[in-house]
Amino acid sequence: MSWKRNARILWICNFIISGSMSMIMPFLPLFLMDMGVPHGKEVSMWTGMIFSATFLSAAIMAPLWGAFADKYGQKANLVRAGIGMGIINLLMFFSSTPLYLLALRFVYGFFSGFITVSYSYLSKTTPREDLGKALGFLYTGGMSGGIIGPLFGGALSDWFGYHTVFAVTGGMMIVTVLLVKWFLPPDRIEAAPGDMQTGSFRQVFANPNLTILFFATFAIQTATMSTNSMMSIFVKSIVGEVNNLAFLAGLVTSITGVANIIGSPLLGRLGDHFGQSKVLPIIMFCTGLVILPQLWTNSIYPLYAWRFCHGLLLGGMLPSIQTLIKKRSADFISGRAFGVNSSFQFLGNLMGPLIGGFIAAQFSVSYVFVFAGVVLMVGAVIVKWRIPLRESKKAA
Repeated sequence: MSWKRNARILWICNFIISGSMSMIMPFLPLFLMDMGVPHGKEVSMWTGMIFSATFLSAAIMAPLWGAFADKYGQKANLVRAGIGMGIINLLMFFSSTPLYLLALRFVYGFFSGFITVSYSYLSKTTPREDLGKALGFLYTGGMSGGIIGPLFGGALSDWFGYHTVFAVTGGMMIVTVLLVKWFLPPDRIEAAPGDMQTGSFRQVFANPNLTILFFATFAIQTATMSTNSMMSIFVKSIVGEVNNLAFLAGLVTSITGVANIIGSPLLGRLGDHFGQSKVLPIIMFCTGLVILPQLWTNSIYPLYAWRFCHGLLLGGMLPSIQTLIKKRSADFISGRAFGVNSSFQFLGNLMGPLIGGFIAAQFSVSYVFVFAGVVLMVGAVIVKWRIPLRESKKAA
């Protein structure tokens, strides 16, 4: 079966999953107030805890699901994630208290990881020379869903109520399970050499190529989430108190996402042509350079321009890392390697907003851009220094 067909099916699945995951973002604080949480600090506290709970449990479980994939295959892992996420979302339909919702979101993280697993599946079923292009294309599916999801979720909550959104998202996630079961072939399960039945996490962390890629993933997500979490506050500091503040801040996110969709396939092809080990540190450093000038932005339109440039580059980093993980890890530990990388990605999602909030509170929201830019540029230097250019088929 053609890898291109697999990529198209997974694109649809990632679009659905990412869109479903982002559908609750526009109304979560409103949903909590509807439950009786007082407006102000309490709503902010509960919102932060509910989002962070998912990242925390996901970071704990991601390596274990990676080991599951090494033993049973990535297709089984996709089915596992889709069923678990779908059922938990359906249970959220019955949420009546913030504590109940917090508990479900924490459990939700234990089953999450569908999008990361899809990268691993596609990397196993795609020729090496097309990996960058394939993963870059797949990345656009998640980004497209992330753009459409909040709009669709906001409209659904206005028309039918907040609880209905959870039922819809749960049902949509179950649909992805059917797509995987019916249209994707099983991936090959690799046997470990010698007397070992499977690989081990010790073999994953003993590979210096992989450990530096895990570091790069954490740095990218921490830098990205630190700025994204503070964007609405930064937009408010530029435009002041205006009636369409939410729209202006949302447009920043949408512009970045559209640029992601444009840039990711192009940078994926560049990685296939020149090698991801050459392209990744360049993209990281250039992204840091693009983020820094946003410190001095005092008008909304230059901010839109900088965020568009930021999005063009951002779409090339994580697919390059996913491609390098596949190329630099032995097949019998690739599931564990992708799982550990997913864990570092979730940790970056968790740490970024915390660091961004601390910097904004202690200094100024503008200095969050300094932090993000410096992290990416320093990270680029480390990756360039530690990742050898030769892309061997299997790392020792």
